[in-house]
Parts: sequence; C-alpha cells; structure tokens
Amino acid sequence: MTTEFELSVDGSNENLLSALSLLAEHQVNLDTIATAKVDGKYVIKFLTGCEEECRRTFMKADLPFSERKVIVVEMLNRPGQWIKAANALMKSGVSIETSYLSGQKNDKLRFVFGVDNFENAKSVIGQIAEYSVD
Repeated sequence: MTTEFELSVDGSNENLLSALSLLAEHQVNLDTIATAKVDGKYVIKFLTGCEEECRRTFMKADLPFSERKVIVVEMLNRPGQWIKAANALMKSGVSIETSYLSGQKNDKLRFVFGVDNFENAKSVIGQIAEYSVD
C-alpha cells in the first residue's frame, strides 16, 4: 500500500519552500511530488518511503495535512496505456480524483491514482494483466 500526503500552505513561494524544507531537515525523502496553486494556496501532494517520520514532522510543526491510500500502477510506456487504466477504473464506477506521473524506468511508467474507492480500484487494476499495482 502506498500513502499520498497532502499539504496546503498559503500561496507564497517562501511558505511552499519552508514546508518542504522542514521535511528535508528531518531526512524525509520525497519519491514524487506534485504542486499546484489553487485559490491562493499551494496544494502539495507527494509520496515518501518515510511515512512515519513525515507524520511526526508535520504533527510536531503543527502543520495540518491529510493522507490517503493511492494506487500506483506500472504501465508500459506506450500511447494510450494511461487511458486504458483510467477507462477501466471509470467503467467500474471508480472516480479518479487525482493522477500524476511518479516516475519512469526503462520501458515502464509509474502513475499514481487517487480515487474515491480504493478497494474497488485495486481490484479493477489487479485484473488487468499487463499492470502491476503497489
């Protein structure tokens, strides 16, 4: 299971960097990160292998955050593969709330899917033989 953390900070570049620097100071390495400025605030979503330290760091700094289980799907790096996975999820009634690229290795891409029904999504993606799920 993979956990996605989400943090929202006031919309200055300094606040964005300060929040992320706090993680670095506590040796929390980011596996992937996505940021967007929404309604004057930065929304930061990321994955890390240091989940417990990340939680402790945010709690100690009194920074509000959220977390949820996400599906990480490894796909062949070919046109239409992301669409194939997304279509399978949506046809099963799963709503995709967020998705972003986690990384690339050789001929494979790793995408993150944040969904409204994790268990159903895990089952659907698990049925597609050419994908692997974390």
